[in-house]
Amino acid sequence: MDTLRYSYLLNFVQSFLPWNWRKKSLAGLLLKTALFFSALALTACGPGSMMSNWPGASVENGVVFVAYQAHVYALRAENGAELWRFPPEADNRIAFYAPPALSPDGTQLIVGGFNHVLYSLNPQNGTEQWKFEESKYPYIAKALITEETIYAPTNGNLLYALDRQGRKRWEFETKAPTWAAPVYDVNCDCVYIASLDHVIYAVRAKDGVELWQTKRLEGAIASTPVLGENGVLYFGTFGNLFHAFDTRSQVDLWTYQTSHWVWGSPLLLETQVILTDLSGAIIALEAKSGRELWKFVTDAAITAAPALIEGVIYVGNENGNLYALDLQGTPIWQQPKKFDGKILSAVLSAERTILVPLVAEERVVVALNSDGGETWSFQPAK
Repeated sequence: MDTLRYSYLLNFVQSFLPWNWRKKSLAGLLLKTALFFSALALTACGPGSMMSNWPGASVENGVVFVAYQAHVYALRAENGAELWRFPPEADNRIAFYAPPALSPDGTQLIVGGFNHVLYSLNPQNGTEQWKFEESKYPYIAKALITEETIYAPTNGNLLYALDRQGRKRWEFETKAPTWAAPVYDVNCDCVYIASLDHVIYAVRAKDGVELWQTKRLEGAIASTPVLGENGVLYFGTFGNLFHAFDTRSQVDLWTYQTSHWVWGSPLLLETQVILTDLSGAIIALEAKSGRELWKFVTDAAITAAPALIEGVIYVGNENGNLYALDLQGTPIWQQPKKFDGKILSAVLSAERTILVPLVAEERVVVALNSDGGETWSFQPAK
């Protein structure tokens, strides 16, 4: 990459990633991730030069789907056995990061690649059903799938709406890449798009017509907002602020000042919302008022969303520590569970199994029981 283009890339990334982050422990990975995604968008580099990323994982019907580097894997949740991988053989032109999304009827697994292609796979055997190749940019975010439409954001400022056969219905352009999955609101039959341009957009689901957009907020929005039954969107930004935003009046009901950026999506419970930030804090707020209920500080930055499994809140951090808290913020385990890698994405569950995606030299997913004991781990066979 020539000096001029590299300088442009740095200026672009600097708009939402402060350079003083290089002095912090998490800075290297997140900065390299942002540089990588942005470089792909600006230069159309292929994945052959791909640096390490973290696994994009989801669980459906007892199967763990993991998008990581050269493959999408399907694993049996009860024992970690590999059911299939796509593509069957590694191809240096193809790589994955975005978590796979299963259609409501279970017939399609939608996953986007760094090679600018959106794939529909057969969830049973991993064979390709169709692919959409119009994008000139990688897919970073998980797709949203409704009964009729697939909404797939790209790292090139475009969200595509496709029918279930992969044909484009419409596209919507933001002013910066989107790293968050869209959110569908049945009450307005619209889709909310959170973008790195510091804006949330509401667009009509059937044709992509913009209904409204927020004012430019204090920071980029990197994760998917959570929509409450009362029409309130809960989300955090890279501007150290957490919002409860009323989609009906398009104003904040309340905001909460955090100590650092909010990277992960929040966890919305009946009366409280749980969030994390890059200072390593896990924070519970009263959902109605934003009043702080409790705060638990870990030993490293948190990018992952909290997960609620069997009444326990699980959160991992970049030091590889997994914490288990009750709903009052009290630790369940005497000591956090320590892993040989970083935990940068949300913990998942399949029945009573806790699934931890890892950024490690070998293992990609580790399964635990409720006591924190390991039951299996997955290391991709070469």
